[in-house]
Amino acid sequence: SIPMPKHLRLAVEHGHKGLKDKADEKINWRHECLALLRPRCDGIYVGECKFKRWLRLGHHQDLRKNAEQLAMKAGRGGGAEWVDYRRYVRLLPPNHEGDGLNYALVLQDPCPLAVAEDVLCKGVDADHKNPEKAENVLTANSVPCPADPDRLKKRICRGTYTYENGQVKIQYSATEGIFNLTFALSHGGRRICSDKLRWDDYNMQDASSEVINFNLGKLEDWKGGGLADENKDHFPEMHFRPTRLLEHLA
Repeated sequence: SIPMPKHLRLAVEHGHKGLKDKADEKINWRHECLALLRPRCDGIYVGECKFKRWLRLGHHQDLRKNAEQLAMKAGRGGGAEWVDYRRYVRLLPPNHEGDGLNYALVLQDPCPLAVAEDVLCKGVDADHKNPEKAENVLTANSVPCPADPDRLKKRICRGTYTYENGQVKIQYSATEGIFNLTFALSHGGRRICSDKLRWDDYNMQDASSEVINFNLGKLEDWKGGGLADENKDHFPEMHFRPTRLLEHLA
């Protein structure tokens, strides 16, 4: 018989029961690999967030844009612009640190994509301290921060995750409380494996054990789904980006 590839053997060991009966069969392992819904560790899940803000003339961070707008509108009124930032989730392999836990790294920042990916691929130490304010949705007055790797590393939240019945649940602690993120994992297509994380729930439990639910900004299915406000999307679907630095974890 054809031996089962190492990554599928590990998948069986960590609870993917659908493969157990096929361990000794002569089957197309590539097809089985693509068909198997599982958290991927050979890259990073990225969500492209955005919101629209109103700027008075002359208040843009780019001085050239200020000059152009002042020339066109003679100093009257203002205009709307889109502000972009990203959310990242990196899932580490099961039992990565030998303690039986599955670790996850979560980051939210408007820095360049390549810089954030590099910092997340390098990871953090076991004694990493999560930021005091873990959830910090950008506002209309927010100013993008420089792409400083040291600053980004301090903004990473390190927690644990579980995977069961197509749901990835991440939990981490910060000064504000315990944060719980729940995603639905799915395939992006016939040849695209486990590349989508859709927000199902997001809440925080504070020191008094009160649970605060974050508004994901989505309409209920019976209302047609989609965004509740087309001018903002702080919790978009996250898409997987494989990276060479992590391809050995496939």
